[in-house]
Amino acid sequence: MRRSLAPPWWALLTLPFGLAVGFATVAVPFVLRLRGVDMTLIATVSQVAQLPHIIKLLWAPVLDAGPRRRSWFFASIAVTALALAATAVIPPSTSERIGPVPLLWIFTAALFVAQAAVATSSSAVLALMARTVPAGERGAASGWQTAGNLAGTAFGGALVAWMLRHLQAPSTAIALASICAACALPAVFLDDEPPPRRSAMRLVIALLRELWQTIRSREGWTGLLLCLSPVGAGALTNLFSALATDYAPGEASAEHLVVVVTGVLGGVVNAGGALLGGYLADRMNRRLAYILCAAVTALCAVGMMLGPATTTTFTVGCLAYQLANGLCYAAFYAFVLDLVGKRDGVTTQLALFAGAGNLATSYVTWLDGWSYDRCKAWFPAHEGAARAGMLGMDALSTFVGIAALAGVYWKFTGRREDGKVKTEGA
Repeated sequence: MRRSLAPPWWALLTLPFGLAVGFATVAVPFVLRLRGVDMTLIATVSQVAQLPHIIKLLWAPVLDAGPRRRSWFFASIAVTALALAATAVIPPSTSERIGPVPLLWIFTAALFVAQAAVATSSSAVLALMARTVPAGERGAASGWQTAGNLAGTAFGGALVAWMLRHLQAPSTAIALASICAACALPAVFLDDEPPPRRSAMRLVIALLRELWQTIRSREGWTGLLLCLSPVGAGALTNLFSALATDYAPGEASAEHLVVVVTGVLGGVVNAGGALLGGYLADRMNRRLAYILCAAVTALCAVGMMLGPATTTTFTVGCLAYQLANGLCYAAFYAFVLDLVGKRDGVTTQLALFAGAGNLATSYVTWLDGWSYDRCKAWFPAHEGAARAGMLGMDALSTFVGIAALAGVYWKFTGRREDGKVKTEGA
């Protein structure tokens, strides 16, 4: 029998993923905003950096071909450490250039490499979970794994934001690489069987067949649709650090909000929400749990939109949103692990559903940033129009997504039988 890790260890293995994502979604938006970059460009840089999390399906089959997924995890963590260290020494400047290329885009390219590597490590971790964690512990393991992801994103993003502004670049680079290496150690004790060896052609055919069987089932295509929808995207977590200046004018005040609220407190709340969401997902329908938590996230955005532009509003609204987002992410991974089961092509299937979810987060992030700049241009006399536009768009996308999913559910699962409508659970 394959030896698994206790649920808390999955959080530590996932911390490098959260650290890399936090670099891109917390530290980078904050630093760029202080440099005067507009919100649409900030969202664009975030989108480019996050692209590997969407397209990782293109290389995920390699992890199902061998060698052991644990070996892939160690290799990808090593590349992550090196890429993050390199990114830390490149200034994200829009005015400085190397030849015709602004340093901002060289910085973004290095960040892209780091995200590609850490996306691969995430695929390996999720595959190891799917293959080794008992069915009755998937909610708990998903909760801890999500806690590591979200806490790493919040704590790591705030830590990097602070280091970029207060430490020398080499010191930041060494610290980031060391954190990645330390967090990977528990995988040494994981008993992982290598995937069955097959020729490349047979492997691709087998994986495509498994993927098609999953997608063509009702559970599969409805699950994919749920992942692709804006429901539960949690996109504001990618822009909260940039939005902090709207609630606390002045670099010192804004940095305090980013480090303390989106970082320290946000990490604790996010992780707590993930743990609660994971155990909740073991006790009710996991898809329903995901949708309900997504609705709570949207309500938090509405409350923040209606509140005044004060540090109290930002603190309460941001923490409430991150708590709900933690609940949502844990439920997401729990129902995705149910979908893929323990098939040989588990890494590829996980990459499909996780990539679909990341695509939703990416396009909602861009919509949120675009709404900020458009409302600022359309209503220049209204000081709070920009932030209201961003927060309103985030909430609206979730409510529209829930309504659309309800319509699809009613259309494709309701049927008339003996003069009555019978509805089957998806």
